Amino acid sequence: MASTKRLLKERAQLARNPVPYITFQDDDDDDDDADMGAGDTTSGIFEWRFLLELNPTHDDLDEADTIGRAADSPYCNAPSAPAAASAGSPKKGGILSRATRSSKANNDASAASSASTTTTTPSTAQSAYVAFKLKFPPNYPFKPPTITVLSKSYHPNINTKTGEICDAILTGEGWGPTLNIRKVCARLRKFLCDPDPDHPLESEIAQTLMDKPSVYKEKAYMFSKENLTKKAAFGAMQQKVSGRR
Repeated sequence: MASTKRLLKERAQLARNPVPYITFQDDDDDDDDADMGAGDTTSGIFEWRFLLELNPTHDDLDEADTIGRAADSPYCNAPSAPAAASAGSPKKGGILSRATRSSKANNDASAASSASTTTTTPSTAQSAYVAFKLKFPPNYPFKPPTITVLSKSYHPNINTKTGEICDAILTGEGWGPTLNIRKVCARLRKFLCDPDPDHPLESEIAQTLMDKPSVYKEKAYMFSKENLTKKAAFGAMQQKVSGRR
């Protein structure tokens, strides 16, 4: 089957040249820490699980438009002081700027863009870990994999009950056969860093992001600190039952 050959090829390529912020696990392997690159069997080839690490030190691996910026993500950084948050100049490309664009609360986008060009990692930065499951259809890569978030979530584009995601490229008409798992991983990183409140699966979270971005940042940071740990992500990734839980 062409899809099996394609997936085996991609798995071998990822084993030779890993994605630094991704840890794969073969869900059918008895070793819970097994890497997706181990072995050459087709067992479990149509379902992959992995954890994605959000860490600002990986931001320079590619353009922000490709992998997002963890340095701007509230999952990784403690909320700024109220005085700084009220200055009315959101960071370029981050959570606050998307929310501001969506709610049309700030029309000075060009000034905000030119004023924010640094890539300094805050001293309070923390890593966030999110577990995913990819389930590939028989006609992959012409159809996209079904993507499920296995970790608990606080994100407007992730269904908190099912782990379903909403993304224009990964689940919408933007998918094409030239995309591969490496690009899926990059897109998922950007998806986590830069949520889209205009197309939510969790309307209440999206409303908080648009109307009270500072509250959203605080909630996201605390949620990440308590739930998006490496231990929690590994636990979610290693569950053997079908579905999210």
